[in-house]
Amino acid sequence: MRLLQVTLQVAVAVYPIRNVPVFDVGAGFILVYVDMILRYPKMISIAINLDTRPGFMEQSTKQGTMLNGTRSLDFFTEGVKNKVKFFEGHEIETTVFIDIHDKLPKETEHWLLEQQADGIIDNLVFNRHTEKYLGTFFPKWNDISFLNAMMLTRGKYLVHFDGDMNAFIKDRNVIKEWLHWLDEGRFDYISYPTQYSPAPATDGRYKSYWWASTRFFMCKRKIIDYTEIVKCLQSSEYLYGKYGAEGEPKNPWLEHILGLMTSGQNRVFYPPIQSQRYLIFAWSSYRSGVLKQLNEWPYEKVVEYINHISYPCDCGARRI
Repeated sequence: MRLLQVTLQVAVAVYPIRNVPVFDVGAGFILVYVDMILRYPKMISIAINLDTRPGFMEQSTKQGTMLNGTRSLDFFTEGVKNKVKFFEGHEIETTVFIDIHDKLPKETEHWLLEQQADGIIDNLVFNRHTEKYLGTFFPKWNDISFLNAMMLTRGKYLVHFDGDMNAFIKDRNVIKEWLHWLDEGRFDYISYPTQYSPAPATDGRYKSYWWASTRFFMCKRKIIDYTEIVKCLQSSEYLYGKYGAEGEPKNPWLEHILGLMTSGQNRVFYPPIQSQRYLIFAWSSYRSGVLKQLNEWPYEKVVEYINHISYPCDCGARRI
């Protein structure tokens, strides 16, 4: 017991506890957590959120209202593959967090477990859907899943992908540029490419910040203060009393909380669309089988297929 206490004291000294979800951390987790930081000081942690909302087994789906994006069984296999492949050449850790609404087919579950056994997926969670967080309050349910996935990550850098996002790359200097920008403190968050770069939109209502879209963002993991985020999710009065600006819209969601906790609009960067170098986009509509084909094609043919990206970063799948 004495050895454990000493080890934990060292662990906390090496990595500040403010960035660890204190309410969820056990001794063993902290030891592994710190070991990973020491062994892989430049590691990129990829957090992928997926869910089995009704409709994910259909051959085609479309975006609906908020919390009702496209869904497909393909996202659990081919979608994971292209997100991991995007960061090839870097030391990465992959977390796949699945919010279970309807039952996942056994063969897909088996494929995911195989990827974990092979070390392609490091953290794999099948989470029974709940809309209560920490047993006490009810934020947007997908914010719960996002936070739970992010909390498992251990790298110096954190990348978050929503399940219907896609990533293809030709010029791997793109990632080196992002890492350099984060290291030099130029930005807190880098999000998906958009026609409105460096902003996510032309919306004059937002004057003090831009949201860090949970569709896709990359940041240094140490800037995410989970304890403070939970306080903000628990109380909009606390959130807007401490971070809000008079007259701006009030959206007490995770992506807005991340943006509000920065020091201004220029801290969240939405790069310009550069399809000759890379693509990151979401599906506004999706057809089963498309991702498998895109993953097999050379990059130039993927760009030819994804011939138009509309606001905010969406593309509709066509028959192949």
